[in-house]
Amino acid sequence: MYKDNEDYGLKNDNDIYSNSKRDISSHSKSYDDFDMIDITPKRQYYDLDEIRNSRQTEQRKPPPKKKKRKKHLFLKFIAVLLCICIVAGLGLYGYAYNLLNKIERTPLDTANLGIASADFEGYKNIALLGLDTREDNKTGRSDANVVLTIDKKHKKIKLTSIARDSYVAIDCHSYDKLTHAYAYGKSQLSVKTLNQNFGLEITDYVTMNFFELAHIIDYIGGIEIELDEREVKELNRVVAETDFGGMEKPMAKTAGLQRLSGTQAVCFARIRKIDGDVERGNRQKEVLSAMFREIKKMNPLKLPELASLMIAECETSLSTNDIISIGAWAIAASPEFDQLSIPNDNVKGQGKTIKGTWYYYYDIEEAKDEIKDFIFEENYYSPEEIAERESQEKH
Repeated sequence: MYKDNEDYGLKNDNDIYSNSKRDISSHSKSYDDFDMIDITPKRQYYDLDEIRNSRQTEQRKPPPKKKKRKKHLFLKFIAVLLCICIVAGLGLYGYAYNLLNKIERTPLDTANLGIASADFEGYKNIALLGLDTREDNKTGRSDANVVLTIDKKHKKIKLTSIARDSYVAIDCHSYDKLTHAYAYGKSQLSVKTLNQNFGLEITDYVTMNFFELAHIIDYIGGIEIELDEREVKELNRVVAETDFGGMEKPMAKTAGLQRLSGTQAVCFARIRKIDGDVERGNRQKEVLSAMFREIKKMNPLKLPELASLMIAECETSLSTNDIISIGAWAIAASPEFDQLSIPNDNVKGQGKTIKGTWYYYYDIEEAKDEIKDFIFEENYYSPEEIAERESQEKH
């Protein structure tokens, strides 16, 4: 049985739904020591107009083409899934269509999504929710909260990741962690919470059950991960305490580069107590990155079964035609991928304890403006772009 539910302030589903307005904060004591710690990711934006005016630049040149940013690994997972479907079908539309039709679908109530404007007309926003769903907790929480934006105007796919422990308003539940919106009302409330707090217009979602990645990792033959001494000790503790429904749970014996089984890899991605959530997020990225390396080396004949395993762990409000349409556009347009994290250096975030519960605390209005500037590409440029522009002006 998984043992860290109290870190989230949730005991079980009955507690959540029997009294939706209860204060779960009294159960979340594990982060008290992090009160007011600055844990802001290092991403900085500058106002290009202000810089140019201060230098009184007379010659104005168009801004250089933006460099490609690192693709977000959660999107890579979706992209790999689409590619596998295409490869598995050997170019046959009907096979891919039938395969995608197997994805579980739950529509959203479009009249209750918290959309209050039409600022994003011409942009398609989709919520990508990475779930922590276990045998003893069918509801789970959204460990990853990413807004995927299809920007055909600039031929880009943009991803805005928002910290799971962000202190946000949740409809009918006062203020709480963003991750708990899914526990209270699944995808419907998660999407509504993102829209209401960050001024977004998300109309669809895709979920992926990260906890069940153990079966997929075993199917691809495990993954190679380098462990340090602290991680070995904590990994073995988490493996021993986690219920995987009868799956084998081998222990790690030494530090260093080694091949982890599915249960070991999932538990490695869940390590938090030796450092914190930021580092856990990095471990999750390590696991996904290692998976992609293994998938690239797989026998193509095994790809259809892999696609079926992945699809079994997904849920979406998108139709099969929607998915194929987005995939076809992505193949034809070869879009760039841009990424933004909230909080960041412009939106200062702090670890703050409120009524005994630890949160990411930052100015929501600043975050809202930052996200719009990022998606619409107005007002702000990255440090790399500023440096490239300065270099061009000198020559």
